[in-house]
Amino acid sequence: MVDLQRIDSDSILPVALKPFEAMVAKLGSERFYRTFSGCLEAGVAVDRLYLIEGSARTQPLIAETEPGKPTVPGATYVTQFLPSDPLQTAIDAIRDEDSVLRLRVQPRDIVVAAYRGMLERAGVVERVSFVRKLGRHGWRCMTVVRRDVSGPFSEQEMLWLGSFYRLLSPLIDRHRVLVGEVVENRSNRIAELEQRFARRHPSLTLRERQICARAAIGISVEGCALDLGIGPSSVLTYRRRAYRRLGVSSPYELATLVLR
Repeated sequence: MVDLQRIDSDSILPVALKPFEAMVAKLGSERFYRTFSGCLEAGVAVDRLYLIEGSARTQPLIAETEPGKPTVPGATYVTQFLPSDPLQTAIDAIRDEDSVLRLRVQPRDIVVAAYRGMLERAGVVERVSFVRKLGRHGWRCMTVVRRDVSGPFSEQEMLWLGSFYRLLSPLIDRHRVLVGEVVENRSNRIAELEQRFARRHPSLTLRERQICARAAIGISVEGCALDLGIGPSSVLTYRRRAYRRLGVSSPYELATLVLR
């Protein structure tokens, strides 16, 4: 039976912070996706990994990856199999960008016989997908697969995978901007983060939210000062107060708060 759950309110496992830090170091580099795959494999053994993006209006794209193998286009899966896949139900169920849905599927849950038979012949026992909305029409999905030689995922492994995806999926957004795959509307992104800080940490003042939103996406102290029309020393003062309220000590720790 298909199991679809919303997991964005689950706690982030502390062990998932280490791969997050490793991925931050690879932002904008050609080893980013390889590091993504390696970090996941170091935490939970998977027999296959797919990382796919798509849009409701254009042909979905991006990447399928497997540990130890290069990135390859995922359009074939998206165009030929997705319409009859339970994953499409999860994509249709996403309502906002803060939501992350988890879908657990076994081969017997696939209605189309040819598709189901392909999974069964490959020895697939379980496939787990994590889906997040991108903008108004887009989505991103990470799917991990276990074959019969490995057995299904345990509940602890499921928690680790959910933490991994929730922390690292936003880093993919940043990586794609840095390598020129997408153009970032910085003002919209900052406004979104300011609203997120306001909802989740109402003790922050307006200025503290403004500073935190900019720090979370990597804007320097000098850049914040220019953006807000205040001096660098004022930025440092507001940032210090905000960090004290939030119990963090670095932009890295700050970023983890708005990704939860």
